[in-house]
Amino acid sequence: MNPAMQSKILILGGYGNTGFLIAKLLTQECDAQLVIAGRNLNRAQYIADRLNREFKTDRASGKQVDAANKSSLEAAFADIDIVVVASSTLDYVHNVAEAALAAGVDYWDIQLSSRAKLAVLDALRDEIVQEGRCFITDAGFHPGVPAAMVRYVASKFDALEVANVSAAFQLNWKALQFSDSTLTEFIDELKDFNPLILRHKQWTKVTPKTFPKFNFGDRWGDRYCLPVFLEELRLLPNAIPSLNEMGFYISGFNWMTDYVIMPIAFVAFKVFKEEAKSLMGKFFGWGLRNFSHPPFGAVLQLEANGVMGQQSSFLRMRLTHDDACLCFDCGACCSLSIAVSEWKYSTSWIVATGHYC
Repeated sequence: MNPAMQSKILILGGYGNTGFLIAKLLTQECDAQLVIAGRNLNRAQYIADRLNREFKTDRASGKQVDAANKSSLEAAFADIDIVVVASSTLDYVHNVAEAALAAGVDYWDIQLSSRAKLAVLDALRDEIVQEGRCFITDAGFHPGVPAAMVRYVASKFDALEVANVSAAFQLNWKALQFSDSTLTEFIDELKDFNPLILRHKQWTKVTPKTFPKFNFGDRWGDRYCLPVFLEELRLLPNAIPSLNEMGFYISGFNWMTDYVIMPIAFVAFKVFKEEAKSLMGKFFGWGLRNFSHPPFGAVLQLEANGVMGQQSSFLRMRLTHDDACLCFDCGACCSLSIAVSEWKYSTSWIVATGHYC
């Protein structure tokens, strides 16, 4: 990219819940040109016009792009610097990634972490490096921020021994619009559920009988949490040799979703396999919309133990926000804004397929 030019960012799914917030924050915080893209041109242009009016600018525009069509993607990527994938397009990761490589643009996604997505990107690793491109995946709140928290806290200890990250969030799902494909991705995440934590320096699966309880402060109180393995944590024991225990834990959605719908979904997957996804996705969405109640917001916290100044020490780091959606997107936009700044002022900033941390 020419340092004298503005960055041009295409947001795939830029008129969705997440994509719109990312577009809004980027319009507010940096001077990049933004292309709001998706299958529905009218919705894309509406959001672009809304951003231009609100921020008194002309930097936003709309474009019709179909992630299922590689030619459509390549044409859309022809004059941009980076594509931000904020859409429910996990089935088309290969299309988007290959189109980005063909067009010579960089890639950044905030999609749910999945083994299928990571496998696609990892298979392109050599090509990404050869082309000198930057691909960043899992760049959201979680996944995305937990590994950053652990790395930051490790710098405060002489020897970090325990680092457990836990999260609780509650959204007003009735106020959000989300597609069937988004619900299907939630269901896919349940299907790939992996209760892996680091214990005694070994990755170990946790049984339901040993799920821990975390305190999230006065507003949220004590909550039982499920351990969920995040790929971004995998390499941390190598980077922090003193680490003995580490995991990521998340509380549930609501009583109906957690104790009725999710158990039924697990059984349905075992019996009906892929055929269960559509029905379970609709069932899951119904539970979220009708049984989620205040307090709304998000909490992400790290509880760490280790040695500081030859003494055993404890440290808690807590991130909170009343708007869970905004909380999810702020971390993502921080990483993207830094990336845009680096591209603008350096001749080379290359990261192979990996995870924002």
